[in-house]
Amino acid sequence: MKHTTALRNPRAESINLHEGIIASLVGSSNYDAISDDALKDEDNAGWVMELDLPVRAQWIERIRWIRLIDRFAEHELLCKGQPALQSFLMGWQHLASTGKVKSDCVYDELLTNMQLCWFNQVDQLSIPRSLTAWKRYVRAIAQYHTNHLAIHTMADYEQMLMDLGGSFFQVLPFLSETHHQAASYFGMLDQFYNHLRDLHEDAKQGICNLPSELLDGFGVSRDEILQQQAIKNPAYHKMMQFWLEEYLPKLRRRARQLLTTENLHPSWQLLCDWSIHRYRRIDQVFRDCQFNYTQFPQVYWQQVHADLPMMLNHVRHHRAQSLPLKFFSPAPAQSTYIQLVRLEKAGSCAA
Repeated sequence: MKHTTALRNPRAESINLHEGIIASLVGSSNYDAISDDALKDEDNAGWVMELDLPVRAQWIERIRWIRLIDRFAEHELLCKGQPALQSFLMGWQHLASTGKVKSDCVYDELLTNMQLCWFNQVDQLSIPRSLTAWKRYVRAIAQYHTNHLAIHTMADYEQMLMDLGGSFFQVLPFLSETHHQAASYFGMLDQFYNHLRDLHEDAKQGICNLPSELLDGFGVSRDEILQQQAIKNPAYHKMMQFWLEEYLPKLRRRARQLLTTENLHPSWQLLCDWSIHRYRRIDQVFRDCQFNYTQFPQVYWQQVHADLPMMLNHVRHHRAQSLPLKFFSPAPAQSTYIQLVRLEKAGSCAA
């Protein structure tokens, strides 16, 4: 695993949109953090590199902001005495309150880009919804990246999904006001799958995002999750069946709203199709491992390595043929909706 020994100044990094994979452009591995997230970013957003350059540039910029804030928080959690997130927050709070970048801020270039995006409008009443979402996301990153974090109730967990995943998706570009709320529901679903994928990785760092209400209701202790012993508890299997077969479908149903809307930007259509394919893979591998979250990472990331070239070639083929950006069919939104319904049915059959 590759880590740097100190937090680098992001102003020293240059972005060349004509070279490299997305992980190299959004700072996936530039900072000490819980894991090297380069492969995660390829799995989540490798499709972005196949967009036309002007569209790609905006997607990369927003993803990079989100990735950097996340890495700042993890770096601060792991490296005591290096307040990476706090340093950014001081600069951000000054920008948010004054509309200006503090001259001596470490992250002045990063904040200047945000200023150009959100604060240089003549009519400040028309500040886009993405700014409000970004403020929620920054607050959530600070709130949920703390030592000994415990999520108590199911309602608390759902709020976390909205604050993190919901806000994350609302920050992304080319999102019209019509699709703003629906995007947050899709973001909640995305965050849930990320938690499922990272259950083992988080446990090794003393993090358990499963709510206490869920654990207590099935007789599974938080310590069992953290000590990677939960798989030995029969109650854990019953809990995960409930989690995937009763709770998750509720998130999927809300996420469908984005998939059935009209005039969704082509880049969002591709995001939805790509993401549903990823969710299916996470779900299938987790079930194939019989909910063994300690075994899951090795199997899953091997599949990602094998799957990514095929997925990218599929996208490139359609672009080479001058066909609309899509992943499953000529009607991306309808197709992705169908894929989500099939994913739900597959989960029911597995029960």
